[in-house]
Amino acid sequence: MSAAKYESLEGQTGEEGEEVPLKDVKEDELVVSRYKIDDVLQYLGKVGRFQIVLIILMSVIASIAALRILFDLFAAKNNFNWSCTEEGEALGCIYEEEKMPCDISNNSAIEDSTGKIGNGLYWTFNDTRESIKSDIKMACKDKSKFTLTSSIFFIGAFFGVWGFGRLSDIIGRRKTLLISLGICVLQAWVIPFFKNIYVYLACRCLDGAAFGGYFLIGFVLEVEYAPPKYRNTIGTALHFITSIGMAMIAAWGYFFPLWRDYAIALAVPPTIMFPLCFFFAPESPRYCLAKGDEKEALSLLTKVARTNKQEMPSNCELYEDVDTAASLTDVLKNPRLLRCGLINMGGWFMTSLVYYMLWFSAKNLAGSIYVNAAVLGVAELPGRVFAFILMEKVGRKASFMASMGLAATCVLISAYDNATCRKVMYGFGKALSGSLWAIIYLYSSEMYPTKIRNLGSGIGAASARVAALIAPFIGDALTHSPIIPYIVVGVAGFLCTVTFFYVPETGGKDLPQTLAEFDNLFHKKKPDPKV
Repeated sequence: MSAAKYESLEGQTGEEGEEVPLKDVKEDELVVSRYKIDDVLQYLGKVGRFQIVLIILMSVIASIAALRILFDLFAAKNNFNWSCTEEGEALGCIYEEEKMPCDISNNSAIEDSTGKIGNGLYWTFNDTRESIKSDIKMACKDKSKFTLTSSIFFIGAFFGVWGFGRLSDIIGRRKTLLISLGICVLQAWVIPFFKNIYVYLACRCLDGAAFGGYFLIGFVLEVEYAPPKYRNTIGTALHFITSIGMAMIAAWGYFFPLWRDYAIALAVPPTIMFPLCFFFAPESPRYCLAKGDEKEALSLLTKVARTNKQEMPSNCELYEDVDTAASLTDVLKNPRLLRCGLINMGGWFMTSLVYYMLWFSAKNLAGSIYVNAAVLGVAELPGRVFAFILMEKVGRKASFMASMGLAATCVLISAYDNATCRKVMYGFGKALSGSLWAIIYLYSSEMYPTKIRNLGSGIGAASARVAALIAPFIGDALTHSPIIPYIVVGVAGFLCTVTFFYVPETGGKDLPQTLAEFDNLFHKKKPDPKV
């Protein structure tokens, strides 16, 4: 039997000067080439059919995520098509344009004095089916429950990004993706058939939890199959699609004006995607290798090669210096990883705070709600392009610092009490916040070691959900104090920018498999960000 001989990767070059592993077989001895997964992906060449199918699947999931985030925008919209009944007018019911019945103090007082719900008795809607706010008969004193519909989504997302992130590191990316997407499908079909605010709130909470799973895991899965030089392109494309999905919500709301029809229509996309993901979504070879299943990891990469009509290297053997017990405890014990994790959490938090503060404080814009929703979504697209170009030129770290610094500047300038200036700054701020999302997702997926990659990204994303919970209150505070909130958020943005001086650059480097490889990010020579 021929003896096995292992060759290193140094000194081997392929097309365009790229380093590739040795794969020659000598006469008297078998040469076994030891590859890391990034080496195999680079050896197989550019993005092929396998990655394209995965990108399409995850892009549709990203669009679904955008639709679920903004679901309340039209399901729980204000219904101004109402009038007072004769009985209501006799008791002092008042109608005012662009206001819901319970927004008028006289009408709330009628309910308080009679102890009866006014909807259908003291005032009626021309068509209660336009919004869940008019379809469900609730007392004015309980109207605050409707304001919880957006917040409770992010409460669910807070627990979802952490829980599903941890679960995916235990049972795998694919299974966790299917579980979270299944929860999304289930609650999406429950919502339109129950006329109960508590069922609606429970479903929105589950919706947020599921979003915290399938969106983050889908992104990580894409990145883990991408050759290093294409991660920026693929990661940015996913967020670009998300922005398009947010702009498309206006079309769904316009063509399905009745909230139950709208809810059913938005339940269809995830329902279609679930079987598609079941049959076509792969497991991550990095996860398999991290769990010690080299055979399955090699099988997955062989499928990539076969689908892309490429050949795997001869006598290929995979290896990674994988930690067998990397966990949250290891993060706490490693000062450098802990510091970077906290800074990364701050980056997630400020990205979300700026983004949703601008979104929620722009709710009173004049004009059509459908046009406004479309414009707000489209405004992010230039930011996604900006993020792609900037990361190609200067890398992830500098790109985040530049985008956050500029976004903080826009927020501070918005404190100037001029309507035109504020609208312009909101436009630039929305574009820059779109850029920040693209960068922070990619940076987090590249910084953490494999065994805690989803956990680390999940914790960061959870901090973003905390910011999303705070943002609506900042939007309300701006109606009382139009300067101080801008100053507070703007200064916090600059502080966040400064902290990123103390994190490593990750662009173009192999994804770290171990805590030791993470430490090496600080010592290796800065790579070409175009790689």
